[in-house]
Amino acid sequence: MDAEAARLERGLIALRRDLHRHPEAPGQERRTAGVVARELRAAGLYVATGVGGLGVVGVLRGARPGRTVAYRADMDAVPARDIIGGGPSVAHLCGHDVHTVIALGVARVLSRLRRRLDGTAVFNGVRVMAGWIAERTRRRSEFLHP
Repeated sequence: MDAEAARLERGLIALRRDLHRHPEAPGQERRTAGVVARELRAAGLYVATGVGGLGVVGVLRGARPGRTVAYRADMDAVPARDIIGGGPSVAHLCGHDVHTVIALGVARVLSRLRRRLDGTAVFNGVRVMAGWIAERTRRRSEFLHP
């Protein structure tokens, strides 16, 4: 797993820098959602967009049945009005850009190791509630089994 992660390091750093340069306020993460969806699809995950607004969900099914785990990462930045002491514009001051790229990195590594995995991994972003994922997991819906 470490070797897979090391191969991705440079690209993930560049992706984090890109997201950091393009912060989007809560509810306005159109560009970020597009980047996340593109990256999850490129990793071979099933992707749903527009979940709860601009949310993105990626599903990675392992080679064998097993438990389902979820990784949640917010994609929004801090609005200027919420910056302590005020701020000129929205900014990534809270680490959501980092959390998002960590999720994408984990998705990529697990995707490359898919043949060795049992179960399902679900990656979700802003405004996607854990209950929404759990409900679909319990019902074994079309979402988890496209």
